[in-house]
Amino acid sequence: MVVYVDVLILVNFIVNLFILHITVQTLRKRVKLKWLLISSLVGSLYVITVLYPSLKWLTFLPFKILIVIIMIVIVFHEKRLLFNIKASLIFLLYSILLAGMCFFIQMNSKKDMSFDVIIINFPYEKLLLSVMIIYMVIYRVVIFVEDRRKISTLIYTVDIVNKNYIKTIKAFLDTGNELRETASNLPVLIVERNILSEISLEKNNTYFIPYTVVNGTSGRFIGFKPEYINIHINKKNMERKDVIVAFCEYKLSKDNDYNGLMSRGILS
Repeated sequence: MVVYVDVLILVNFIVNLFILHITVQTLRKRVKLKWLLISSLVGSLYVITVLYPSLKWLTFLPFKILIVIIMIVIVFHEKRLLFNIKASLIFLLYSILLAGMCFFIQMNSKKDMSFDVIIINFPYEKLLLSVMIIYMVIYRVVIFVEDRRKISTLIYTVDIVNKNYIKTIKAFLDTGNELRETASNLPVLIVERNILSEISLEKNNTYFIPYTVVNGTSGRFIGFKPEYINIHINKKNMERKDVIVAFCEYKLSKDNDYNGLMSRGILS
């Protein structure tokens, strides 16, 4: 039987990606796609050991289990031993179920198939691979759309009013952000500096707002107090609020969905 190594690696890459994907779903974890891809690649390269007799010793069960554990560690980046064991067992369970399904297809198709934990060839290969790919793509699209929908419900149109100056921005309501200016106890609206480039800070209207983030780093924003801001709650209703506007020098949204960040106290 002629075996094309590139096709063999690609097929096993897709299968590994599919099994890892449903393993992640089973454990209800969110992982980065790049780690799924890297882990799947590691697993797919292991198929080479089946093709070379000199590497036969690497096909023994302990090494197969070791490869599974390495793949799981790459995906989840978990240090907890029990979690990694649990995830590895789930991955192996799904692998066995897939192998059983392939064996069932073979028994009913009467076509030649070789299967030794690693898929080499089976009759409905294209169909199964297509189903796996379509499932993963649809799942990722659904997750993306759902995340975008959740984000959109927390984005508000905000008018910053200061004397004769009015600037309209999009601001994201950060429900975990309770930042306030210490002296006035007013909630803080963080805005990208380039959005308010026309604003010149006045000496008697300049505020320094210290902050600390979850990872322990700290710093301070510089800002000012506008006359007020208008928050568009919906198409018909607006709320006027007193806040401190703080400048930040970096982009708040990599997708440019918003250029301001509201602390929870602004809408409370």
